[in-house]
Amino acid sequence: MKTSYWKPIIATTLLVQGCGSTPKSSVDVPVSDMEIDYVVRERNPNPAPEWVKDVTKFKNENNGRGKQLFHGESGDVSDRSTGCDLAELDGKKRIASQIATMITNNIASSKAGKILINKDNPDDPDLRSHFESTIAAKSMAFLSGVRTDSLYWEERDYSKTGGRKRVYLCNALVSINDLDFQKAVRRSADRAPEVIDDPDAKAAAKEALKSVDAEFKAQVSKKN
Repeated sequence: MKTSYWKPIIATTLLVQGCGSTPKSSVDVPVSDMEIDYVVRERNPNPAPEWVKDVTKFKNENNGRGKQLFHGESGDVSDRSTGCDLAELDGKKRIASQIATMITNNIASSKAGKILINKDNPDDPDLRSHFESTIAAKSMAFLSGVRTDSLYWEERDYSKTGGRKRVYLCNALVSINDLDFQKAVRRSADRAPEVIDDPDAKAAAKEALKSVDAEFKAQVSKKN
């Protein structure tokens, strides 16, 4: 039931739809054969926008040229407005997660990675995962300029298969421009060594992260 996680987006096609508005006609909307355990009672906008139908394809076709796209989802919730808030928050978390992954990958390929991430058991991913999650949490504080380009919600009825009669699933398409993303990466990279106790690893991480800005610019230039 869950949907998965640079060319420009035409603004007029991605106007944000309010969570409180109701579509004109949306009763008992049929779903695909792959999703037969519920009926869509309402959706907004109606019909569903293209980005919801295939998020990965839409991102691949529209990412780049000044900004990056991220998809957030609420999961099944009982309140529509809360669901939209959760979807937007999830989109921001995915931005922070990408920043954390960039930083972790940078450190992992350096001397710091050998000391920190592979310190005791190179085959155990727990230490790396913990480090990446910690950086992602810190990165949230450095996000600015994140915009919600589009919202989409559905009211679903699972009662025919023994589930709840009314739940909402909200999706958000959020974006951040490259400059704001780069600033967040740099600020997160500056703070990342603070979570490392080992003095040698801390020093090596600081040295390794000096190149994160150049690597980000190179990555963006390939997409544009």
